[in-house]
Amino acid sequence: MKPEAAVVGAGPAGIIAATAIAGRGYAVKIYEEHPEVGEPNHCAGVLSVTGLAELGVEPSDGFVQNRVYGGRVYAPDGGFIEIRDRRPRAYVVDRAEFDRHLAGEAVDAGVEIELSTRVDGLRFIEGTCMGVRVGDDVQESWVVVDAEGAGGRLLSRSGIETGQKGILIGYNAEVGEVDVDPELVEVWLGSELAEGFYAWVAPIDESTARCGLGTAGADGIERLKGFVEKRFGVEPRRVTSGLVCAGPPVERAAYSGLLLAGDVAGQVKATTGGGVVMGGLCAKLAGETAADALGCGDTCWGRLSEYERRWRSLYEGELKTMYTARRLMNRLSDERLNRLVSDLKRTGLESVLEELVSRGDMDMQAGVIREAARNPRLLYMLLRGVGAAALSELVSLLW
Repeated sequence: MKPEAAVVGAGPAGIIAATAIAGRGYAVKIYEEHPEVGEPNHCAGVLSVTGLAELGVEPSDGFVQNRVYGGRVYAPDGGFIEIRDRRPRAYVVDRAEFDRHLAGEAVDAGVEIELSTRVDGLRFIEGTCMGVRVGDDVQESWVVVDAEGAGGRLLSRSGIETGQKGILIGYNAEVGEVDVDPELVEVWLGSELAEGFYAWVAPIDESTARCGLGTAGADGIERLKGFVEKRFGVEPRRVTSGLVCAGPPVERAAYSGLLLAGDVAGQVKATTGGGVVMGGLCAKLAGETAADALGCGDTCWGRLSEYERRWRSLYEGELKTMYTARRLMNRLSDERLNRLVSDLKRTGLESVLEELVSRGDMDMQAGVIREAARNPRLLYMLLRGVGAAALSELVSLLW
């Protein structure tokens, strides 16, 4: 019997969408190209406490490796500001185990996961997506959720250009027997280190950390090795790589018979590249919309466009604001970053930022950005850093 819904990709977005559909009693199959869910793992694995709760996922020792209370943001010259809360703000997770945890819940809900199965194309009949192509075989379904990840390979092959922007390469590695504060994530800025993005250190414990960076440059592995050597004086373990989305949401995420969810739809925090929570929340809406459409026997665009309305009304403003913030950050030269961090410490505004962040949401960041823009002293610092025109662009999104 053919599945009523096909899902491409067994990452969090695909699994969450599939689980939402199966929870309504429909037959769902996930097609995953790799032989094991969660592999290869190329994610920093920092998920907010509130975000995990929003997804309805209970933290488990099976995938939670550490709890962090804040972070340090480093300028290129090594100066930093520290933001620390009294309560844990995020979990450092083993993403492979996290994905497998979600997959186990999906299977319990009735989802079938077909591993080592690469989807080569989408099957369209008179403009409506009616299944997927696996090699020479056509796997039919009434609706498809594309959660393949950033880039939209399948869409492009079907002649659909989403216009996705801001796709970078991310590199990740673990280091051991090092000295690291287990309560703080580190963010290292600078175009020479990580062009168009940043480098990170996510502590697993007091002597182990996951390090990585995203970059628009072509020498990311060498940059990561140099960063780890400079920061810890050791060689990184096995380096993995994958795409990082630091762009805006795509212009369209619903088609006749087809929904896009997660990174492929640009449902990602452009400030950090984190897509598990935001992509998962949107994927749940995609699954619910697909189930409603199956229940009505109508999976054409008119019915599935409800997904567009729902996720954009809830999250598009947040995503666009974070994308604008990312663009402004990328305009800051290393010299300006050094001066900005130094000025924040010198003027005592580090504590103001700490208070703002402690009240804010790691995943819905527009509120924190809005409050920062209302503080005259912080506004002045931003004005000096990015300029009046760029700052006006950000403010226009907030009000």
